[in-house]
Amino acid sequence: MQYDSIIFDWDGTLGMTLHLWLEGYKTGLANQGYTMPDSQIMQVIFHAPMESTKTFPDIDPAQMFRDTRDYVQDNLATIALYDGALETLEMLAEQGTQMALVTSSPRRLINTALAPRRLHRFFSSIIAGDEVTERKPDPEPFTATLANLGAEPARTLIVGDSHVDITAGRAAGTQTCLFTPDENRLFHDFAALQAHKPDHTITALGHLLSPAQG
Repeated sequence: MQYDSIIFDWDGTLGMTLHLWLEGYKTGLANQGYTMPDSQIMQVIFHAPMESTKTFPDIDPAQMFRDTRDYVQDNLATIALYDGALETLEMLAEQGTQMALVTSSPRRLINTALAPRRLHRFFSSIIAGDEVTERKPDPEPFTATLANLGAEPARTLIVGDSHVDITAGRAAGTQTCLFTPDENRLFHDFAALQAHKPDHTITALGHLLSPAQG
């Protein structure tokens, strides 16, 4: 793919933070004597942890979430990246592609995640969730990034794993790319995501590289 600029989502796109949160919920549940399969955590806990007492009345949801959040914060520095993420960023930088990062995570957390691998060096702009008035699916984070980069929307690609990335990107006038690796099947309904009609879909980040570069 040939674009002047690429704006990446972080959670579930470059960093495997969805998996980290899942492990955090396992820890938070275990602290209260609960063990359950990943699929049940996704159905009951992951998206609405404070409502977990509807199914498990003995759970203290506030404490579970605190334990989960602490686990995530303690392990962000060793977060796994998706296969080929670092190599793709390096190759795109060599090609002269301008890159940026937009995340719903707060600045403190994203800095903790990026620092160990010096990932900041790849991005001309980073906008965190606590630095905008409206988060995705509102286009504000992307329109602000386009302004920071001085980029043309039509020559810019947004890469993300969620429908909010596609919706916000379309509203900002950019091209959109849905990232659907096998590792994310537990967290997303890929067919439902495709209903939002992204311009491109990739299953590996290396697919962003131009043919000349592999």
